[in-house]
Amino acid sequence: MFRLLLILMVISLSACETTENYKTILLKTTGSVEIEPDEASIRIQLNCVDKDISTAKNQLIKKADMLYASLKKHGINDKDILTTRVDMNKDYTWKNNTYVFKGYKASTTTNVKVRDLKILEDLYPELLSNEQLTVGGLSYQHSKMDSLNEVAYLNALEKAKTLADKIISTLPEQNKVITQISNIEITKSGNTNERKLKGLQESEINRSAMTINVGNMIAQKQLYVEFKIY
Repeated sequence: MFRLLLILMVISLSACETTENYKTILLKTTGSVEIEPDEASIRIQLNCVDKDISTAKNQLIKKADMLYASLKKHGINDKDILTTRVDMNKDYTWKNNTYVFKGYKASTTTNVKVRDLKILEDLYPELLSNEQLTVGGLSYQHSKMDSLNEVAYLNALEKAKTLADKIISTLPEQNKVITQISNIEITKSGNTNERKLKGLQESEINRSAMTINVGNMIAQKQLYVEFKIY
């Protein structure tokens, strides 16, 4: 079950006198969803250097076959093994104030997606201990990230509505309607003859935070919402 978090970042309140003579409230809110990841990605590099270009290439092929066999042994599917880069370059070392040719360097970069995190207990240590490999990094994701982002946006909108109601309860106005909503910063409507309402204009109400459990990830989205109040 998702644990929904709403983090208020900034609230900006302004009263704008326009030809329609109405006031606006501009809120910036953040909606978050905390959830345990269910996928991981590992970036793996293979490098071979030899003064004979054919030998360097053949050594790289052998290492790639070894890596592929190891991944298959742990249940990684073919579609989750993606070679993103293959390079063949001359390799040099700096010695006695000059570059010395070491040989031809053949290399590949492979991204591996792990859909069952339980296998990482065996797979990741095995990769790290293999001197033939360079493990570039381990990152976690969630398979339903798009859906989580949608929930985060909805949470941000609900938070904006709730905050607007609290602000209106301190003002003569009693009603509100959304005039603008965006995930990027927006300008206030009718910004002529603007005057700030003190007391609610802080920087901007203390920022709230919470302790994130180790191993969890956050889907977080931000919204700017403008309300017409009357």
